[in-house]
Amino acid sequence: MSRCSIGCSLCNIELAFLVDSSTKRNSDAWAWMLNFVSEVVRQYNINSNCVRAAVIRYGNDADAPIALNSYSDVNRLVQAIGAIQQLGGSSDLAAALNLLHSQVFASNIVRSNAARIAVIISDQLQSNSRITTAANNVKSQGITVVAVGITGPGRVNTNFMYSITSNRWATEVGDYSQLVSGARSIIVQQYGCFPYTTTPALTTTPNPCMFSFFFVFLIVSVDTSR
Repeated sequence: MSRCSIGCSLCNIELAFLVDSSTKRNSDAWAWMLNFVSEVVRQYNINSNCVRAAVIRYGNDADAPIALNSYSDVNRLVQAIGAIQQLGGSSDLAAALNLLHSQVFASNIVRSNAARIAVIISDQLQSNSRITTAANNVKSQGITVVAVGITGPGRVNTNFMYSITSNRWATEVGDYSQLVSGARSIIVQQYGCFPYTTTPALTTTPNPCMFSFFFVFLIVSVDTSR
């Protein structure tokens, strides 16, 4: 079994999950979204010297209940993720991206040789110039931005979602319950498994898992024409 089929064995990765914590119509939505984050981090070697993970939640505002240096054990990290409370209110992704840039991935916190990957998970995303500006600021710092949109509630502008990511790296699922089965492998192997580099800007670095998971990419019907 190849390393790509069991997750990402590479180190020197800083992960940040930007989770839409706005009010949901589905009472189970928040639990499903947190479960997805947990299942993604389980695919990495969570360790202070290998892969570190942070979680940003955003509603009317944004905060970071889990910082990069909070946990060096995956089981404790997963337990903490499951305990994050939903904020409710509206959805201010721009605030989350600004927090990512200014605090969570601040230069005095991230490791200088680590890939920096931000994973947006949203069920409410509409075209907004503040979000575009914030996303461009993040990407200009060499941070790779990818996204997962839950399209069932009908509140995600998918064209806009693709536009704010790095290299249009995004995927869609129809329902919260499909996050793990429909998006986890893509987020880990396609977009979140970067080889070690001494250059912070990674958006053009070939992904070693890209080709071995192309079949999976087709199965979940990601529209690569976007």
